[in-house]
Amino acid sequence: MLATINAGLRAIARGIDLPTAITGAVLPGDAFERLFIATQPGEILYQVNGGFDTFLDIGDRVIRLGAGGGGYDERGLLGLAFHPEFRENGLFYLHYSARGTQGPGALPGGFLPDPCRSETLRL
Repeated sequence: MLATINAGLRAIARGIDLPTAITGAVLPGDAFERLFIATQPGEILYQVNGGFDTFLDIGDRVIRLGAGGGGYDERGLLGLAFHPEFRENGLFYLHYSARGTQGPGALPGGFLPDPCRSETLRL
């Protein structure tokens, strides 16, 4: 027999520009977990007093979105992860496309082995 589950959705924030990651963490010195939202243009917001405030803004370090003239871009601030002991050590990790590059993997030369060419791999 299948159980009936009543579920619903409710908005937790409005007007956040291009969210890419959402996670929770306890800030050093806090006693409760807060919600963090990373945005593609480079801002990390955190939940405070029923709203959101800026935790960190690396927009000046992130590649300028839409620079190629198109409206779609898979670059920018793409990931946020907190160290398991973030509350004690304050460490967190970001994955972003750095300004002045073409994004991840756009380095001069190539990688060896090249994951796209099986003849360069040791199997």
